[in-house]
Amino acid sequence: MPSGARILVEALKREGVKVIFGIPGLYNMPFYDELYYEIQNQEIRHVLMRHEQGATHAADGFARVSGFPGVVTATSGPGATNLVTGMITAYWDSSPVIAITGQVNRSSIGKMAFQESDQPGIFKDITKYVVQLKTVSEIPIWIKNAFYIATTGRPGPVLVDIPRDVQLEKMDEVEWPEKPMVRGYKPFRTVIEPEKLKKAAEILVNAEKPIILVGTGVTWSNATTEVLNLAETLICPIISTLPGKSAIPHDHPLYVGPMGYYGRAEASLAALESDVMLIIGARLSDRTFTSYDEMIETKKKFIMINLDPTDTERAFKVDVAMYGDAKILTRELLNAVIKVGMKKDRSAWMKRVKELKEYYAQFYYQDEPGKIKPWKALKTIRNAIPRDAIVTTGVGQHQMWAEVFWEVLEPRTFLSSTGMGTMGFGLPAAMGAKLARPNKVVVDLDGDGSFMMTGNNLATAVDEHIPIISVIFDNRSLGLVRQVQDLFQNKRIVGVDYGPSPDFVKYAEAFGALGFNADSYEELEKAIKTAIREDMPTVIRLPIDKNELALPTLPPGGKLKQVIVSDPRKNS
Repeated sequence: MPSGARILVEALKREGVKVIFGIPGLYNMPFYDELYYEIQNQEIRHVLMRHEQGATHAADGFARVSGFPGVVTATSGPGATNLVTGMITAYWDSSPVIAITGQVNRSSIGKMAFQESDQPGIFKDITKYVVQLKTVSEIPIWIKNAFYIATTGRPGPVLVDIPRDVQLEKMDEVEWPEKPMVRGYKPFRTVIEPEKLKKAAEILVNAEKPIILVGTGVTWSNATTEVLNLAETLICPIISTLPGKSAIPHDHPLYVGPMGYYGRAEASLAALESDVMLIIGARLSDRTFTSYDEMIETKKKFIMINLDPTDTERAFKVDVAMYGDAKILTRELLNAVIKVGMKKDRSAWMKRVKELKEYYAQFYYQDEPGKIKPWKALKTIRNAIPRDAIVTTGVGQHQMWAEVFWEVLEPRTFLSSTGMGTMGFGLPAAMGAKLARPNKVVVDLDGDGSFMMTGNNLATAVDEHIPIISVIFDNRSLGLVRQVQDLFQNKRIVGVDYGPSPDFVKYAEAFGALGFNADSYEELEKAIKTAIREDMPTVIRLPIDKNELALPTLPPGGKLKQVIVSDPRKNS
């Protein structure tokens, strides 16, 4: 008779799981005991991370690149609670991560047992779904349900909590469900409404200055081609949210850039000046629309395609709201536009967008002898790696530089913690991405502060031979916080500056990785090419002046039209 742990392993295999990230402990040990055989037979690869937060980010990176749920496991107590940051990161960025946690025996639940933690209570508000199993017979259906919930409708993380004695309990005959069965769960479905499609098409066709805003929903639905076809038919510029940056090739002539708090000024200004905005697969985030009042004041019409109906209720009234898969609805909208027929000359609008791009370019690409400039470093990296290379970021100034200057040339090749802004995301997410796409070059663009949050997982990269490249923009500071203190808090710099520790080259070498100091663009290019050739985990330290700002930016609580594009300290 198979045990619950054996049934759990079989259930995961039936869902197609090939990689599991995690750390064993007392309460998920029966699961590991059964996983042993799959690891020995190379049917499932287990990646022993150095911290559960890193394990969850790795599963998240795996999911975002592959489109298939990343799986992470942890024991109860501190093991499970260490998943919290990774799970909420996945939740805010709509990434399908499946967490399998161990739990104390059923008879001990609620009695403050050793390493007991209330997983349902802890995770209920930071996952799409959480369930604690009470019998061994529930395992087959709830593993199937977990994958169904995580991947249908708006993707998101799911946690399945399994007491240790349930993992050990035996079962006479296993019934493998053919279909999921979740009472009360109704995933958002595509609704095609011809009247709405016609209305939206007429608004777009008759617009003087239309613009398309794309979000991460375009990436998840693989709707890049449909969006480009629509934009080309309408002769309409495209802007993006930060997470939507990975949806559109940046070398397409209609793409302007990401808008928002740290976005490109020309994208934000074009958004404000437009008379119709078509929003595809993006929620109305305050990081993109920093002032909802400012958007409403523009008197523009809003058309929205989104899987989640609640997104149209959060900020302002949408003139036409269509719910469902971005790929399907964008295709239907294109057909409706073709039926209506083009009526407007867009040459004046396209000329205006070009003027905005040219005007703001003068502020971006400034060189300074003797200093590494982030924009030029990113250009150097871009030129040194393949077009389809995958890039992750940590969180901090380097993330903002990447938002503005990194060129995404293929969809699904830029991963960043955008909704939660989680420092430490970059390195483990890169590891997960590399395991999902082992033939791709994977680069983690990181900061010294962000890298050190999860840098211990470099040991896993070496042990497991996961040859990712981390480029650390090292200014010995929590740069983004320092920037706000410097510009908006009367230069009261507190709690942000690091000392000389660590030496990142020695740190990398201590783990058995390659380490380089790149004091010039030439050395940076050479280090990247060496890392690719040697096929080893690599850390490249790039010295950045701590007074270097991440621009454009806004004052705290500022509006998009208050964008700051040049160093205000030089003008004061």
